[in-house]
Amino acid sequence: MSTLEILMHRVRFFLFLASVVVALPTRAGDDDSKKFKCGLCHHHEHNAPPPYHFSWKREIPYLTMGVGLTTAGLLLQNFNPAKPYTAEELEFLDRNDVNSFDRPATYNWDPNAAFRSDVVRTGVVLLPAVFLLNHHTRQDFGALLVMALEVGLINYGLTTTVKNLVNRYRPFVYNENAPTEDRTGAESRLSYYSGHTSHTAAFSFFFAKVINDYHPDMGRASKMALWSFAAIVPAAAGYLRFEAGKHYPTDIMTGYVLGAATGLLIPELHKKPIIKKTGMKFFPIYLSNGAGLGMQYKF
Repeated sequence: MSTLEILMHRVRFFLFLASVVVALPTRAGDDDSKKFKCGLCHHHEHNAPPPYHFSWKREIPYLTMGVGLTTAGLLLQNFNPAKPYTAEELEFLDRNDVNSFDRPATYNWDPNAAFRSDVVRTGVVLLPAVFLLNHHTRQDFGALLVMALEVGLINYGLTTTVKNLVNRYRPFVYNENAPTEDRTGAESRLSYYSGHTSHTAAFSFFFAKVINDYHPDMGRASKMALWSFAAIVPAAAGYLRFEAGKHYPTDIMTGYVLGAATGLLIPELHKKPIIKKTGMKFFPIYLSNGAGLGMQYKF
């Protein structure tokens, strides 16, 4: 499959996903609140209103940024002048040229670990489906799916853009045990930073953030389990990429931080502000020698 065909395939996929999202109902902009019995809430009664603002007008900047970054990344990928090493150049590579912190990755090559990391990366895409199982998030599933699309587009676009600007060669390029076709392939120069790690971090932290925001009175044990899950999934993906020889530790650390930041920031930008009620209050005052009018202002 040519690079142009790959580009068109990805564009068609995103357009299809966007058409599905448009057809879904959204309710995150409503201000009504209802009481529900909830197993996640500490007091088992949830009466908080939807935590997010949502409207198609508000989504334009986020979707535009995601589509713009994705387009830029794919264009760079298809017209990148950087070339992989040739088989002859591989003979002159020295892993000692890699900094000591990242150097251990150059000894790794494990296709099975790479396959398992692919499974983890694919699996986190299903996390937003869990929103359908909860009676709070189910009512706003359309809006939440749009936010998930924004997270995916922005994270993918940023990762792909940086990969094709930095052109860092993967650790397995220095490993004689890796097949020559992999060491000289187009993917060999896309090490920085780890897309698997950033992808899993973005979706796992997005999932945890949304569940947390919809359940502000969640019990401590549930909250610890939720955020532990969000932290462990991308860490596991990153470790598998390291064992596979696909990424250096610094690739994984960068992907983790930027992916998690994307997954947390998108729902945070959608949150409704907490508005304190202010106002002026008048009340009568009765004194021994007469009456008056008092005033109280609440900040």
